[in-house]
Amino acid sequence: MRLADPLALHRSATGLVRGTDPTVRRMLLESPTDRSYIQGTLSGELPGAAELTAAGVRVIQAPGAGHNVMFDRPDVLVAAVVGDTV
Repeated sequence: MRLADPLALHRSATGLVRGTDPTVRRMLLESPTDRSYIQGTLSGELPGAAELTAAGVRVIQAPGAGHNVMFDRPDVLVAAVVGDTV
């Protein structure tokens, strides 16, 4: 975030607090397309993982990654985007 414009960061934070209707989780659960959810293992257990899996969402665990999987484990992110088994 140190590289982000303060106005953009504020707008992002405001939008996150406001949320969406329907929620992002609901959209993820109901989307008819192929979906994946990538979670770093350092972030702890994913609440609702069973519900996501039951809805056809591929839940991917990124070992050794925290919230920012793209920085901590870019290899896992790339594999997920190109569809390789992680």
